[in-house]
Amino acid sequence: RLLGCSEDEVEQYMPYMENAAASIMSTLKNHEDENDSRIVNLCAVTAYYQIVLSRQDDGIVSFKAGDVSYTRENNQAENAYKLLKAAQKDCAALVNESGFAFKAV
Repeated sequence: RLLGCSEDEVEQYMPYMENAAASIMSTLKNHEDENDSRIVNLCAVTAYYQIVLSRQDDGIVSFKAGDVSYTRENNQAENAYKLLKAAQKDCAALVNESGFAFKAV
């Protein structure tokens, strides 16, 4: 439960999850790997990262009242990115490179 939301709230994030799954499934070297736990994790973490980015504010929440000030940094996007990179590394042998290159002109 990366997002910490109820099952009812999950519905609003279904497009992110469906998009992440479709994108990753299209890059699989072998479609028999689609139920591999590493692929399932990659789909979940990809969706999570996209959701975090869509909900992100400026990253810093602060206020000042007289002599009292409060500042909190939001590292959720940075942490989600680290999770995504780790999941991509775990799946490197299972997915095709997603880079773009001209093969001929």
